[in-house]
Amino acid sequence: MSAARTALIVFARAPRLGAVKTRLAAGLGASGAVDIYAALLGHALRLAGQWPGPRYLACADPPSHAYFAQLPAAASFALVLQRGRDLGTRMRAALADALACHPSALLMGSDVVDNQLADLLAAGAHLQGAGEVVLGPVADGGYWLIGTKLDQPTLFQSLPWGSSQVYAGTLQRCCALGLSVSELPLRHDIDQPADVQQHAAALAALPRVPLA
Repeated sequence: MSAARTALIVFARAPRLGAVKTRLAAGLGASGAVDIYAALLGHALRLAGQWPGPRYLACADPPSHAYFAQLPAAASFALVLQRGRDLGTRMRAALADALACHPSALLMGSDVVDNQLADLLAAGAHLQGAGEVVLGPVADGGYWLIGTKLDQPTLFQSLPWGSSQVYAGTLQRCCALGLSVSELPLRHDIDQPADVQQHAAALAALPRVPLA
């Protein structure tokens, strides 16, 4: 299996006031939070746009779908709507849909500042071999990327989404299911004002996408 047969899904929403990075807004204001997300989104689209296989942009809601439909940076992606009642069910549904058409799939978020194309290629390589699940951890205890070859519904059930225990809980779930896991290098997402201060230089260097 080559990387060109592995689907890449990007989870995203339009950078609208009050709709993104609400935890940042408490310290930066709503417009500051939107600007940070626009930078992170631009970075995610640039990385994913270099993926050699099929690319999907999974939009959080219909307004996001309408926004990305006219965004040049999203032109190389097939646009789909996320579906499900919470993050876990939405992620599982997106991966299941991709796996119905492709032998393996990766799903990435759009709020990490220091991930690289090499991370995506390494994740694809893990799935081309004997690896069953690949995870990209972030410093706050979550993960920015997950990939698999088979639909794994229980991998996303009853996890404490939004907490510092998501990554550890996912590893435990994989162990319980007997799934082998490959881990990417630790990266950093931007969720709190302190994250913005810590990664200010990297954020300033990121490309922006047009605001909705």
